[in-house]
Amino acid sequence: MTRAMTGATRKVILFIATSLDGFIARRDGSVDWLFRDGDYGMAEFFRSIDTVLIGRKTHDVMSSFGQPSYRGRKNYVFSRSRPASPAPDVEYTTAAPRELIETLRLTRGKDIWLVGGSELIDTFLVEKLVDRITVSVHPVILGEGIPLFRGSHEVPLELRGSRSWPSGLAQLDYDVRPAAAPTGVRLQKDDARAD
Repeated sequence: MTRAMTGATRKVILFIATSLDGFIARRDGSVDWLFRDGDYGMAEFFRSIDTVLIGRKTHDVMSSFGQPSYRGRKNYVFSRSRPASPAPDVEYTTAAPRELIETLRLTRGKDIWLVGGSELIDTFLVEKLVDRITVSVHPVILGEGIPLFRGSHEVPLELRGSRSWPSGLAQLDYDVRPAAAPTGVRLQKDDARAD
């Protein structure tokens, strides 16, 4: 039984590839280092989603590769402006991420794929809108590039599982845990004074 049939809350999932040193692309946005010799769980994941969230810069790179959208899925591109000739199956939105996610979660459907890029990912993490993170770590150190995570905020995770392939690629799958209340000893008024 699918999520759409049960009416369960749709999850926002960051499913992304990274280098071992945490970059999702070279400085110029190129991803020539990504493995293309296998599926690495992509087809299985793709069947579980029906909505795709893309940042404008990432969409520009996708379009330059001749792939302006993910076919058969609802594609939202976060952009302050709409291009003169938009792709027919892409909706450009100026909505705040929380506003769009709350709207999407009111409708029945499959899970939601947060594609990126890193600026959009950072916004979603700050707003606590991500439910799961699946990272495919490629066995390469780029040395520099566009980082997967930009912010300095802490995000607690719980490992769901991991798998690896003979190519050396390792995939880590996490649930995003609700942030716990800070722990530690509370200082009494008298303890806080300088001696």
